[in-house]
Amino acid sequence: MTKPIRFGVVASEIEVHNLIATAQMAECIGFSSIQLNDHFSSTVAPMVGLQAIAAATSQIKIATSVLNQDLRHPAVLAKEAATLDLLSGGRLELGLGAGWVRADYDQSGIAFDTAATRIDRLDEYIAIVRGLCGPDPLTFRGDHYTVTDLEGIPQPAQPGGPPIMVGGGGRRLLTMAAEKADIVQVLGATLARGAVVDASSFRRESFEERLDWIRSAAGARFDALELSLMLVLVAVTDDVESFTKGFLEMLSGNDLVERYGGEVNHRDVNLQTLLDSPVVAVGTLEEVCEKLTRVRNTLGFNYFVTPFAGGMEALAPIVTRLTGT
Repeated sequence: MTKPIRFGVVASEIEVHNLIATAQMAECIGFSSIQLNDHFSSTVAPMVGLQAIAAATSQIKIATSVLNQDLRHPAVLAKEAATLDLLSGGRLELGLGAGWVRADYDQSGIAFDTAATRIDRLDEYIAIVRGLCGPDPLTFRGDHYTVTDLEGIPQPAQPGGPPIMVGGGGRRLLTMAAEKADIVQVLGATLARGAVVDASSFRRESFEERLDWIRSAAGARFDALELSLMLVLVAVTDDVESFTKGFLEMLSGNDLVERYGGEVNHRDVNLQTLLDSPVVAVGTLEEVCEKLTRVRNTLGFNYFVTPFAGGMEALAPIVTRLTGT
């Protein structure tokens, strides 16, 4: 089933004093959601920032992209999320993640468990959050969390709670997302073997493979899932080569290494690989719109998110033309 295209924008690099104006601009342009991530290096705390945005807007959805499960107990987060959903009039999208930026853990003194342990914990986390968004008291006993006869107060505005988004690139996490989430976001560059940023996963074939994982794990619920992509490069320009080469140079630089640790594996990533990637859309307005529409029609991804709110004005013609189509 083909779903209408919509757009989200992440505003976590925006300074606090510009956050409200940025959100209002995103709403005016026609973005479906404005999102905040959850790293210590981000400029604003996500739940507090989203409440401020909700109070200053009326239609745009507010979203976390994504909350690190290890920074909040699920019972605490469920109460905060339900409250925020109520105060925003049912506009919350709740992105949850297993935690992946090693620096967040090392700098705060939180234990960084194996990926398998963190994903298993996220599975329980989602179950508790969903349970507390229901009408009955929750008792839950797992390997990581225990909740006893706890009633979810308040209840969220959206029946059953806000839609839950889980994003990732690896098979185990995407399998769990397909089984438990409402929105599944497939990332471009993934982490492989610790903190190595594996940019070779930009290849279209990699997205096709991951989509097969999602479809297989979701089974009968696949058609109900919304599929999202975090775009890594989107621009309206007549100079496609310069824009794309600049991104390739960034992959070869130190920015990603300094932010995420490890090294960047960009072997087999060249100009054509990027231009063919579902998370790259560069060209004239017509070319960019045609590319994103093709990605939706052939792969099923309809929810496109840009991580750079500072450049969203340049994307306004794309958002205006494609939203709802």
